[in-house]
Amino acid sequence: MPITFTIAKRGLLPSEGKKTKATEQSDLRKLRPQPVCRATVDAVEFQSGSSRLPSVMPKGELTAALITMQNVILHELEKGNAVSLPGIGTFRLSLKGGIELKDGNYHGRDVRVEGIQFRPNRKLLSEVRRFKVEQEPFGMAFQTEEAEVEAHLSELFAHKSFITHKDVATAFEQTLTRNRVTNLLNRLVREGRLVREGKGALTHYRLA
Repeated sequence: MPITFTIAKRGLLPSEGKKTKATEQSDLRKLRPQPVCRATVDAVEFQSGSSRLPSVMPKGELTAALITMQNVILHELEKGNAVSLPGIGTFRLSLKGGIELKDGNYHGRDVRVEGIQFRPNRKLLSEVRRFKVEQEPFGMAFQTEEAEVEAHLSELFAHKSFITHKDVATAFEQTLTRNRVTNLLNRLVREGRLVREGKGALTHYRLA
């Protein structure tokens, strides 16, 4: 069965109103094909159900093996090493921070671990690239990524009673321009999902 996809742009609708050839080309550059995710499958639960793959270890053993592997990965990453899982891929740390020049030398400023980078195994990637895809529904030109917006909002409000413009920009890993973050927050306020409070630099948002 082919993998279905739609055309999406992160979080926001395309610009409306009168369009010129230049703005249309700009919109096209912001769009991208995105697979339609049918479900998120728990690999351990999947192996224990009716769809269980042949010749795999029992659920308890698989869970224990994954926990052990997680501990090994954390142990090695903490030492600054990259970790390779045979047939799967390689994990390494991703850092974030500023750079400044002091006395003719470059120095990091506020450097911290941002996340984990993953590079898939070459054979695994080759197999994945053989998957067939098709657009569904045919002719659908655009779909907002509401699931991603909801995921970021849920994560933010799990730790904060209110959020700021900067919080949203950080949640989207700075992939949204300042204007796009503003448009997103304004839309969520119009839809009654967020309430705007304060003015100017003190402006913040809480759940409705």
